[in-house]
Amino acid sequence: MRVKAISFAFIFIALILAVSAIDTFKVTGVSVSVSEREFSGSCPHRFIFTGRITTNREGTVRYRWLRSDGFTGPEQAMAFAAGGMKLVSTSWELGGVMGTFDDYWMKIEILAPNSRTSNPALFDLKCIPRVVLPSYSIAGAIDSGIEGSKIYECQVKVILRREGRTILSRTVALDAEGCGSYIFSGPILGSGRYTVSVEKIPNSCNPDRYNPCFNGTEPANRVVELSGTNLNATGQNFTVLFDLGWNMSRCW
Repeated sequence: MRVKAISFAFIFIALILAVSAIDTFKVTGVSVSVSEREFSGSCPHRFIFTGRITTNREGTVRYRWLRSDGFTGPEQAMAFAAGGMKLVSTSWELGGVMGTFDDYWMKIEILAPNSRTSNPALFDLKCIPRVVLPSYSIAGAIDSGIEGSKIYECQVKVILRREGRTILSRTVALDAEGCGSYIFSGPILGSGRYTVSVEKIPNSCNPDRYNPCFNGTEPANRVVELSGTNLNATGQNFTVLFDLGWNMSRCW
């Protein structure tokens, strides 16, 4: 009987230990994936990493990120209200200079409640020189002389042509001094010869105040040559020529 009692005692203790081991909070799985396995292009480039941490029950997990360049991230904590899987994420931007980065990786190290390390999420990066296209522009001012206030709010259209074809235009509303400005820029411009001219926008003036008549500009047009050594042509200015009509019939 004594031997049987001792045997039952050992069995009972073993069952308690087994149940206790099953119920102990622990991380049962951890893995990491990367947004791109490889990238080739202009740098720097950012990679996004997603971690998956799985536990068997409620508790708090402490973990940190590790990188192949030796960097160790700060310790972080994540609470689980029940057993299951949760996602964590981080990023790594690199390649600020030209170069190739082969078999770089990030992974997660579990610090508590148990020690565990994920797979390394491997990636490759090849930096290629960024092509920067030249930026061309043509800009100038519009003036109306000492009587410019009399054509306040009148509008003109600045037209940019190349080989006789209109490629861009800008509407300019003249200010209280009869002045304004314009600029043409963007990928449509490149090396070559351009012509800039100014035309009136009919019926854009207020005849109750004055009745200005548009007589063209000085100069009539401007010819601009853009090239790799002359990207920006500023100072392409015009003076608006006008008379005041007193019969109140529109001539702008």
